[in-house]
Amino acid sequence: MALQVNDFIDAVSDFERRGYNHDFRIKDGQLLDLTVGKPITTTDIQVDASLRFESSPEAGDRSNIYAITNRRANTKGLLIDAFDVLDSDCTPELYDCLSANRVVSRFADDDIPSRYGLRKVYKEEFDQDPERFVLRIDFPDFPECPFGQSFSMLGFDLAEQRYVWLVTSILRDSRLSRVPFQAVDVPDNT
Repeated sequence: MALQVNDFIDAVSDFERRGYNHDFRIKDGQLLDLTVGKPITTTDIQVDASLRFESSPEAGDRSNIYAITNRRANTKGLLIDAFDVLDSDCTPELYDCLSANRVVSRFADDDIPSRYGLRKVYKEEFDQDPERFVLRIDFPDFPECPFGQSFSMLGFDLAEQRYVWLVTSILRDSRLSRVPFQAVDVPDNT
């Protein structure tokens, strides 16, 4: 599939114009169609395009887009891996299926201090104070996602009390605390 795009958001918009309107996520190692709430078996997956965006191989800021057709349901959607962590979230079979023919696109944002409107935190800053940053998972107060879907996790700077973009090398660092959202039950006083 030929695309004429300059960046990640352009690619998502282009795919959406081409009818990729289902939202796919990885859950429990499997591909899930969030639009209909059903899993997709690996044999039903047709990867129409697999794109990796990075400023340089050593920058640690890779993101991936997978344009997928569910052959059984005849639906098309996108799996967005903004943090380049699918290799740890998927089964090996699913990961191999998704990344088999991935095309790498380089973009020049090494000097840009933000990504998707969030301050970008590089490994050097994290290494100075690893306890300053946490990875929040499924928090309801995440900022709006610029590619029309929703974030499932984001970095949070405890010192500045704001969301930040953590580069992939930080996400893979065992010192990064992962904090899943836990809804607090509010007592019913009625």
